[in-house]
Amino acid sequence: MRNCQQCGTPLPDDAKFCPVCGSPAPIAEEPSEPVDAPVEAAPAAVSQPEETAAPVVVPAVDWYQSSEQGYQDTPPAAPSSPAAKPPIGSIFDFYRKALSVLAAKPIRLWGLSLLYAVIACLIASLGAAVPLISLPIVLVLQLGFTGVLLDGFHGKEVRSEQLFQGFRKEDVLRNAGGMCWQELWNLIWAFVPVMNIIKYYSYSFVPYILLTDKEISPTEALRKSMRMTDGYKGKMFGADVLLIVGIWVVMLVLGLLVRIPYVGWIFGIAFFVVYLAICLFGTIFFGLVHTAIFEEIRAAHKE
Repeated sequence: MRNCQQCGTPLPDDAKFCPVCGSPAPIAEEPSEPVDAPVEAAPAAVSQPEETAAPVVVPAVDWYQSSEQGYQDTPPAAPSSPAAKPPIGSIFDFYRKALSVLAAKPIRLWGLSLLYAVIACLIASLGAAVPLISLPIVLVLQLGFTGVLLDGFHGKEVRSEQLFQGFRKEDVLRNAGGMCWQELWNLIWAFVPVMNIIKYYSYSFVPYILLTDKEISPTEALRKSMRMTDGYKGKMFGADVLLIVGIWVVMLVLGLLVRIPYVGWIFGIAFFVVYLAICLFGTIFFGLVHTAIFEEIRAAHKE
């Protein structure tokens, strides 16, 4: 509150003259503005550069879109699949190779096949009462005939003593065990339709493996045969079926042509020749076809 400078009377804040003596009221002093405190300088260790770019805040939607775009740009990984089997020749390639081998040594191969059949039948008949002894002998003899086909396929000389190569002292037990092991599993699957055919071709390379890999055990020979035939059993089955059907069709056609008057005798001679050739060389040709398939698969896998 202000006081009059003349008479000392207290004056209201809004009075311009003293109500007692009429003297002008003193001018009220405006409060002085406070002086700003000096701003302390920031420590040098945390001082910011004069031109610092403000941090860019990426909206959540932009991050999602960029992530989604990056995901779309990256091609999806291809689903894993088992490795493809190396391709092998066609069925007619196997026929051609087998026929070329048979044409090069027809008499020798036929003679050895006949010798093998006679010895096998003799051993089977004499040992019929003791199959546990006769069967391994016949199977090892079969292994020897497979070796004859294998050597003939490679252009080597084939001789009668090769039929008994499986009976060598250092290999006879392994060979007998491997062949018997194969026949045992064929017998186990014999009563299961379809599977008996599949398993027959799965185990069919056991004789070839025993002959070409002298260090392998009988059980491992069976597993190796399953690995080698995996993916090729269909072609092996097709080669046999196509050959059987082809023989059946040829024989049927010739048998029908024999009935033609006057010239039927010509087809009768052809029928007899074909029938004789099948009896003499049919087994050998089938064996050479399987040998060609084995060598083709072994070369494809570099076994």
